[in-house]
Amino acid sequence: MHRIAATPGGWNPQEDGVILIEQNPAPIIIITAADTDIQTLASSLKHLPSNFPQIRAINLLQLQQQLSIDHYADTILSEAKVIILRLLGGRSYWSYGLEVVKEIAESTQASLFILPGDDRPDLELMSHSTVSLNNTHTLWRYLTEGGLENWANALKFISDIVWQTNYNPPCPKIVPNVGLYAYLPQLNNLKTVGILFYRSHYLAGNLLPIDSLAENLFNRGFNPWPIFVSSLQDPAVQSEFLSYCQSLPQDSLQLVLNTTSFSINKLNSESLDQDSINLWQTLNIPILQVILSSGTLEQWQNSFQGLNPRDVAMNIALPEVDGKIITRAVSFKSVQTWNNKLETDVIIYQPVQDRINFVTDLAANWISLRNTPISQRKIALILANYPNKDGRLANGVGLDTPASCIEILNALKLAGYNIKDIPETGDELIQRLTKGITNDPESQHLRSIYQTLSQEEYKKYFHSLPVSVQTEINQRWGHISECTNFSDFPIPGIQLGNIFIGIQPSRGYDLDPSLSYHAPDLEPTPQYLAYYY
Repeated sequence: MHRIAATPGGWNPQEDGVILIEQNPAPIIIITAADTDIQTLASSLKHLPSNFPQIRAINLLQLQQQLSIDHYADTILSEAKVIILRLLGGRSYWSYGLEVVKEIAESTQASLFILPGDDRPDLELMSHSTVSLNNTHTLWRYLTEGGLENWANALKFISDIVWQTNYNPPCPKIVPNVGLYAYLPQLNNLKTVGILFYRSHYLAGNLLPIDSLAENLFNRGFNPWPIFVSSLQDPAVQSEFLSYCQSLPQDSLQLVLNTTSFSINKLNSESLDQDSINLWQTLNIPILQVILSSGTLEQWQNSFQGLNPRDVAMNIALPEVDGKIITRAVSFKSVQTWNNKLETDVIIYQPVQDRINFVTDLAANWISLRNTPISQRKIALILANYPNKDGRLANGVGLDTPASCIEILNALKLAGYNIKDIPETGDELIQRLTKGITNDPESQHLRSIYQTLSQEEYKKYFHSLPVSVQTEINQRWGHISECTNFSDFPIPGIQLGNIFIGIQPSRGYDLDPSLSYHAPDLEPTPQYLAYYY
């Protein structure tokens, strides 16, 4: 067991070991899973009287181990007069911690407020509070509406209940669930790109990634249109957001960059929620999922898996259910400052500029594609090929991938794409592919080459890569002149008008089968880079 400082992004069991939070006791303890809560709380302290009871705050993600929960309960919670716990995801999300907190409150007679962490009431969860349901609901309203004024009044409300003070704060001030964050002037002659983000970030002023996206879009000649929402899972919020979109000039909204998490479809129902589907169908524009990581940049860089499982689930897997186009993480959690009064770090989302650039470039490309006539658009369908045997072309467990490919080609033709000479069956497609060069090294010189990439073009792209990447590729695979038997790089596949049917390139496992056990560490072969160039 060892003690380490809490880090933004929460506990990493592979690296962090046991986390024991060290704070001084205080009358009021606030436990929340949202860094925006702590950020807003820190900013609201200046609106409280100088003699107001001391407050401590902790992110729930720092209390994920039973030992760390027990330690915090024994040293901090046991001395508190008021404990506020905001749970996102219900009691099951932190079941052990909830039971410990309840036991502490029962033994010390502390006033315990158990609140949902979102804007949906949860009476079963709130019933675990030791104060009245009415007072619990009022506090939840203050914190759900959010913002500095509501948080300051929430604390005064608690003081009146517990210490019989006479602050008599006003009722929670309602903040709209949907609103426009006016970042830059709107120019009527430019295409508009929406930026969807959480209302909680707006209220906490946690807006650096949104500002950076907006500025980049503006510099690329687009109207950035940042708009905050409480939760798109709420049909009323969906409707209001749609009204905002429909208030824009016709066809001006070209694309939406969405930074909110989850899916708006209800996966636990027998069928997908048709009201939710209609939101995106009504907009009928590309929706790009932009990821604000819940971890730090250092955790992401040092992790073998990249994003943590929580981010993958909330910001990749679930959004794909809605048909959103996944981009990449553009920001990571960073410590803005240490707050001496709360004895905790105040965390913000810090954008990474090259990743912001990538997403805004991608948005520009999607807008360009959207404004290209269908007959001029080009599409590549890449068929799997692992292991690198012709008998494994387009393999898929339980799937007839070639037949599916034919259906896709016919649908594209019906939609107006420039496509010709579609194979009649999946078997014919495979026969035509294997007449040309494939990943099979033994037959390469016996088959036709339908398209190539010149070494000159490849070298130009290769030398644009970071020197470290060039060096590692050359060390692993040898110099480019040693890696191919052709003057140019052959590209396996067939072209059907503007539609290309390609074969997944070899990653070199066939050269040394033992490398397949270390596949994630492999650098791509020059042929692989040439293929995707």
